[in-house]
Amino acid sequence: MARQSPLLPLYPSPDFEIGEANGTRIALRMKKKKEWYDYVADLSALRRRLFVGHAVPEWLTKHNILVPQGLLKYNSLEKGAVIVRLHRHQYLLIDSVEGSAYDDVFAIEKRRHDDILVIAYEAAEIACGGPHIEDLIAELCPMNVAISEPNSWIATRFAHCELAIGHLAEPPHYRILCSPADARFVFEILCEVTLERDGVALGFNDYRALLNPGD
Repeated sequence: MARQSPLLPLYPSPDFEIGEANGTRIALRMKKKKEWYDYVADLSALRRRLFVGHAVPEWLTKHNILVPQGLLKYNSLEKGAVIVRLHRHQYLLIDSVEGSAYDDVFAIEKRRHDDILVIAYEAAEIACGGPHIEDLIAELCPMNVAISEPNSWIATRFAHCELAIGHLAEPPHYRILCSPADARFVFEILCEVTLERDGVALGFNDYRALLNPGD
């Protein structure tokens, strides 16, 4: 049975096509296209794996995944996948919306493999962008994330919740990772501010099309 995005109840079915991506029921796309400026999108169907252990960097290198050296840094991988160093021996792999060359890694059984522990990483993920995105982030986050170093994985408070923010360059936008318990509140706040600025909520496939406008 497919799991369900914690944000799916916030997408009214008359306005969105609901379907499955990566074994997760999620809003896929808007049924009626319209003009918009800012956007917020549910990406909770993305595949994630947490790898724990001192041998992880060498092991991931064998799978063509180069890990970042600094703590709370991430490296961009093929098609927009990322690998984040969360702690001294903890590395989080987040897949691309396009799927990636890492199917073999995501298929590895979730258990201990010698010196490496493979764990499913349950989280909600939200994308937000548009011409007013810096104002939106500044309004909800006490930390000035706009001046953070490139490829930083920012652990901060946002709308009174503990979560992580990543800044992506192409196109410029933010990705927010939070616990399923906080997801609905964070998404509702983001939607409220976005809709006030003539923005929209996008589905998973809408976001994919935004990243690949020529497809």
